[in-house]
Amino acid sequence: MSLPSVLLTRSGVLRLGSGHPWIYADHVASAEVEAGLVRLEGPAGRARGVAVFNAASRMPVRVVSRSESELPPDWWQARLDRALAQRIDQWAIGEPAARLVHAEADGLPGLIVDRYGGVAVVQAGCLWADEVARAVARRLIDEHGLTGVLARHDGAFRRPEGLPEGVEVLAGEVPDSLELAFGTGPAGSETVVRREVAPHTGQKTGTFLDQRENQRWAGQVLPAGRMLDVFSCDGGFALHLAAAGNDVMAIDSSASALGRLERLAAAQDLAGTVTTHRANAFEDLRERVRGGEQFDAIVLDPPALAKKRGDLARAQRAYKEVNLRALRLLRGGGRLVTCSCSAHLSRDQFLELLGAAAADAGRDVTIMEQRGAAACHPWRADFPESAYLKVALLEVRGG
Repeated sequence: MSLPSVLLTRSGVLRLGSGHPWIYADHVASAEVEAGLVRLEGPAGRARGVAVFNAASRMPVRVVSRSESELPPDWWQARLDRALAQRIDQWAIGEPAARLVHAEADGLPGLIVDRYGGVAVVQAGCLWADEVARAVARRLIDEHGLTGVLARHDGAFRRPEGLPEGVEVLAGEVPDSLELAFGTGPAGSETVVRREVAPHTGQKTGTFLDQRENQRWAGQVLPAGRMLDVFSCDGGFALHLAAAGNDVMAIDSSASALGRLERLAAAQDLAGTVTTHRANAFEDLRERVRGGEQFDAIVLDPPALAKKRGDLARAQRAYKEVNLRALRLLRGGGRLVTCSCSAHLSRDQFLELLGAAAADAGRDVTIMEQRGAAACHPWRADFPESAYLKVALLEVRGG
């Protein structure tokens, strides 16, 4: 049976040819349906590929194939199974938590699936993903042995698609909280750090899985001593730094997140090395600079400051300012792990603003290493948005 067609403009065909999987509304000339799986055509009527379509969205076309042939009926089930097999075989062996599906990077538009122990949390960021979410949940339980699947559809990411927001158990049972054990060694060995995950209420799908490997790494590369974990959230970085024997001050504006960190630190005999401070991070760093405080290492992991392209200029100023303040707080030889999860801020732009911050701070700074999201968050070369997380290790030379 032939699919209904969506006719692209010439500029839409060019965008499709660039490899990017997102095509915006102004690139669509006409459509035979309001939503569903569609055949993409150019102005001459030639088949250009297959996509999922939602006419109500600002980004109505999400490409799933550039082949002129139609997809088999089980195309998404096969891609889901392949994504899970890849994590098991390559990236997530022995890990207590991992991303199982990374949306377009796994060929499954708008679909995020994160595993915490024996349960999974799904986020559907487009109409197609929303429509298959329950079937995905059943497959995760019936074919892959999970015991419960939760939908975390309580974010603004669903509004451009006109989708309702909420939190719902799709299948099985999902507890309010889970305690998971993460190793601190290079392969997850050595000391164990216990983390609390709240699937129903925590950040994103429960916690920030994209930083999982970076939190472990930070505990290994930062110099011993007095540390700040800024925008700490529930303390993923702070706990790993404290487990390495450091004194860590965790700063965040969320009382509940800091409360979880305090409970976990106490349960792991780290209460004496982890302290918390509820504050606006920007203001807190400014006051510490005025007070002449000094630290051996700092971690900056702010939320996305550029949620849309129009926010970029303001976000760049904010990123520069917070990094400038952090650099002024470091002793000579001190190190900064600094992050940006804003997809609209490129890696080159991030590095440029770090250079500007160092210059304005009057510090001689070397970039020691660059990193991205955990390996279970693959990214596509033709889809820069999938490489959204930027992480840099900076060292301050001299005094």
